Amino acid sequence: MFAAGSILAASPEKLAELNQPIEQVFEAPGYEKAHIYDSAKVWIAENFRSAKAVMEYDNKDEGTLIGNGLIAYPCKGAFDCLAKPDWKVRFTMRVDTKDGRFRLTFSNIGLVWPAAVHNGIVSRANDGSPLNSQKDRDKITAALLDFGPQIQAALGKAKADENW
Repeated sequence: MFAAGSILAASPEKLAELNQPIEQVFEAPGYEKAHIYDSAKVWIAENFRSAKAVMEYDNKDEGTLIGNGLIAYPCKGAFDCLAKPDWKVRFTMRVDTKDGRFRLTFSNIGLVWPAAVHNGIVSRANDGSPLNSQKDRDKITAALLDFGPQIQAALGKAKADENW
């Protein structure tokens, strides 16, 4: 793969910029902090293989959840997906809740891929190198921030499920 060469081409300032945390606040009008917290925790449990293995910090009084996640690399198109079929994105996800809103913060974002052989050239496995391309950052940002609307939808689902 070309990751090692790309790292050398990027300046330290650009690498630092590409690896800044991703943060966004999502509105949840009409929902109390505790409901948002509980719904986010259920969403994490339903969307990650093992919420217990994922969760690093869980404080309902503060309204904060912190966990580690791993998702498939968000490739688009045949060429992109052919070039990175087994790539994953690892990250730390923080959810902070307040009445009527929640904030998602993603940090420690890194790319993971297995060892491979392409045309006789061996590529070593990578277990989470920092981002070194704006294109990767943009794709990953969009995929991670898509969790926000999913959690917003879970708020209403949790309320509807109360009356089963």
